[in-house]
Amino acid sequence: MLLYIHGFRTTINSPKAVKLKKHYKDDIFISNHPYEPKKAVAYLEKIIKQKKITGIIASSIGGFYATYLSEKFDLKTVLINPSVKPYLTTTRYIGLNKNFDGKEFLWKKKHLLELEKLKVQKLKVQNYYIFLQTGDKVIDYKIAKKRYQGAKLLIEKGGEHKFIKFKRFYTDVSDFLK
Repeated sequence: MLLYIHGFRTTINSPKAVKLKKHYKDDIFISNHPYEPKKAVAYLEKIIKQKKITGIIASSIGGFYATYLSEKFDLKTVLINPSVKPYLTTTRYIGLNKNFDGKEFLWKKKHLLELEKLKVQKLKVQNYYIFLQTGDKVIDYKIAKKRYQGAKLLIEKGGEHKFIKFKRFYTDVSDFLK
């Protein structure tokens, strides 16, 4: 069973989550985790144990959570334009926000500290397959490229944060996560 972890301000109803569910059907669990980092990780750890998760697919801040979880549980992990330092990059969202479904939530400074505590220093790079597009205006792809140096890496020119036409790589993703 695979686990998909969505990004910041998105939900299980995001286009990427819906497409992954359509493709992997009952072989993927789409996470509906809380927005608070500490609660999100506790929820995701519980799901990994209960559902016997064997691999993770994650995007954006979900990629940050996935890195922590991958190292803790030694799981193969596919990251799509992952956030490397969300404790810095999400400071601009402190205050009231709306998620993909229109639900409001309050992002606080304490959430930045919770994120920072999840930093992983050393990576088992063989467990990662990283997908980056250079046109990502939300996260600088070069930071992720450097962070996951030594991992399997695919970098495409152009694109955007949501990674345009990711479904082209479903077979590669499946092969890597086996």
